[in-house]
Amino acid sequence: MNEKIRQVWAASACVESLQAEMDQAQAALSCAMAEALAAGGSPESIGAVANLTLPELERRIHLLQTPPVPGIFG
Repeated sequence: MNEKIRQVWAASACVESLQAEMDQAQAALSCAMAEALAAGGSPESIGAVANLTLPELERRIHLLQTPPVPGIFG
């Protein structure tokens, strides 16, 4: 593999790794927000500390509560 192609491969691998970390962080944030809401936290305060608007918060929580479609992931 020539050096320029190797650089592309390395950069792509780095992006993929960072995306996996970002996905995990997003999932952890959604779970933490759902737990805070279940514990009685106000949507406004939870959204504020998560830097999300109320519609963004509602969309995340809705996605977290939506059951996965069978057969899509595994």
